[in-house]
Parts: sequence; C-alpha cells; structure tokens
Amino acid sequence: MPAAISCVTLPVDDVNKAVAFYSAVLGVAPEDRDDDQASFDLDGVFLVVTKRGDFAEVVDNAAPKGAVSAMLSYFADARADVDAVLNAADAAGADVTEADEDEGSYSGTFTDLDGHLWEVLYDAS
Repeated sequence: MPAAISCVTLPVDDVNKAVAFYSAVLGVAPEDRDDDQASFDLDGVFLVVTKRGDFAEVVDNAAPKGAVSAMLSYFADARADVDAVLNAADAAGADVTEADEDEGSYSGTFTDLDGHLWEVLYDAS
C-alpha cells in the first residue's frame, strides 16, 4: 500500500472564523460542517478544523495556541499563485511574510488566526 496523507486536523478557537478564513484563502467551501468541526476536500487530502477543546480530548499534550510544531505547505502552480494566496491570507487576517526568491523557488509564509504556520511555495526548477 503506498503511503499517503489523507487528512490534516487543526485545532481552532472558533470553527466559524476558521471556515471563513480558509474559504477565503483556499477558495473552497467546506464539504462537511457542524458546530464542532468542518472539513475541506483539497484535491483528495482533507483539511479539518475542529474545536481546540475537542482536539485536546483526542491528542495528549496538544501544543498550545501559537506554538509551532509543524509547518503546512501549499505548492502553487505558478509564482503569481503564491502572491494570490498570500494576499488572500493577508486580507483574511493572517500574519504574512512577503514572498521572495531563493535558489529557483519562490515562497512566503503566513500564520493563520490560530497560530498555524503555512508555507506557500512555487518551485520553478
């Protein structure tokens, strides 16, 4: 069986705010949603946002809000897509670092409303 990531679950303080944020940044609506969680189908990999308290019930020693223990990466199809995603994240309230060029790749980062770090990358090589 080939290895694959099927789902990434992020703890959030407010599911409604997270849905609004990710809908604006990623340009997709949640496929499934209730008061406690929402899931976005991102081309076969699900991004799930769930209430922080519910997440802590499942995950022992969950990192506190704002603690970065992983980075999520979004691979863009073009350099302009990097800028578009970062601009959408900025408009939705994220803390954004400006994209720059480094050895054939163009990337920038943003931190979402709940402190999760995202890299947006286009690799021209």
